Amino acid sequence: MDLFSALNNIQNHFFNFKVVQLPKRKQFTLKEVSAHCTENDCWMVIKDLVYDVTEFMREHPGGSDIMLEYAGTDATMAFADKPHSLDAWIILEKYIIGELVPGERMFDNTISS
Repeated sequence: MDLFSALNNIQNHFFNFKVVQLPKRKQFTLKEVSAHCTENDCWMVIKDLVYDVTEFMREHPGGSDIMLEYAGTDATMAFADKPHSLDAWIILEKYIIGELVPGERMFDNTISS
């Protein structure tokens, strides 16, 4: 086997792998999100991602009332306007349940499906 063939075999071994595609997130319309606007069923949208924050309502440092103001709506600006730490963004990740349908997104670069 010559050097070229050997290098080609190594390249094939390391670079010919199957890319695993993550499952697509469930998609919701803003109308669907708006149906979840109570303390016992609270969804909101932040940067085109849909979150079910019902379980977090009691834990929110600012209280549940501030979250209820944005329940069932796009809360991107409200979330961005308040000082939220990196930890808050990390905590938020565990509540993702989906994303907005493409026609209703405002932040195309944030969705990776």
